[in-house]
Amino acid sequence: MNLTELALSAASGRGDAGQACEITLFTSARDGVIALVDGDNWRWARTALDVAGFEKSTDGNHALPLRDLDRAREALLTLGVVAQTAQTKITPSSETYIGDFARDLAEHLPGQWRVKVESYAMRVWQEDLADGMWSTGPIAATLHSYRVRWAAVLLRDDGAELAIIRDPQHDLYHVGAIHPSNLLPDGLVTPPAGVTVQPMPGTAAKHIRSHLLPAYTRAVLHCQVNSLEEDLAWTHKAYASGAVPEPPPTDLVDAFARFTTTAPHVTAAVRALAALNEDDAAFIQRVDDVIAAPAQTTDATTAAVPHADPMTWWFADGGAGLIDLARRAVPDSEPPATEASLRTCAPTHALPPAPARRATGPRH
Repeated sequence: MNLTELALSAASGRGDAGQACEITLFTSARDGVIALVDGDNWRWARTALDVAGFEKSTDGNHALPLRDLDRAREALLTLGVVAQTAQTKITPSSETYIGDFARDLAEHLPGQWRVKVESYAMRVWQEDLADGMWSTGPIAATLHSYRVRWAAVLLRDDGAELAIIRDPQHDLYHVGAIHPSNLLPDGLVTPPAGVTVQPMPGTAAKHIRSHLLPAYTRAVLHCQVNSLEEDLAWTHKAYASGAVPEPPPTDLVDAFARFTTTAPHVTAAVRALAALNEDDAAFIQRVDDVIAAPAQTTDATTAAVPHADPMTWWFADGGAGLIDLARRAVPDSEPPATEASLRTCAPTHALPPAPARRATGPRH
């Protein structure tokens, strides 16, 4: 028994008048029958799915396993009766379930990803995703101009989030980066452009690895560099003498702590995106060594320590040196194709943003 037969069993005997909600049924290679809800009467539709025996799937939606076809048929017949009472339309879909596409795609992407499928039963929920998008291009335009009823969101263990929506007119998917929730919005940074991909997961992942993920890493990098520069400019203004007071005041200690948290992400992104000469590579390594060195007491300095006073090093030249190198080595926008071919390939991991200091970015 295929999905159409199952869905027709669920829909049999219902009338169409006055329906204020729709349940769309998809077949999933992993989860059986997946039900996604659309319409103002979404609460009743979800209740109907619960009563019929649908369970929560791994990506957060209602699913009906097909291990027992007799039970599945009974559940769908029950759904048809309850849906009629709830004035809910049931529609089978021949489209690939977006959660399956997203999970197949994630298997070809670097890092560890988990997938959730968000069902936007009401337009305002779709707008939450649109407000949280960082990427420009087709995904942002589609969310603005069309009704999008569901999307898949890929969440990586390093904090990166990608949204996937189906093109409303073609057999294509639009993919874009969601603005990191703990990264300050920065209007001076070029957002990572979204991409449009074919419905073949391997091919789609290759395009995302070569375009979207490097653009995301670049944008995160420049937000972090701007934040570091803001901190450093403030410290130089506040302590114009050029010397770190002893003991250092709390605000200076906090600024240095933000540098030590953010600098490793900056150095990793620079290594991933730039072709470094010998001097630049040595400086990047020195930054990492200084940050990784244990805190020193006044009577326990040894020759093995990269710098006896990391805070003074950061304040005097280390912080400015890292900022200058990052800006010089990694342009704020994607380099031309001829230049990009000379650079290293897309990074193995898109990098997590440093913790925000004042506010969070938009969330979907």
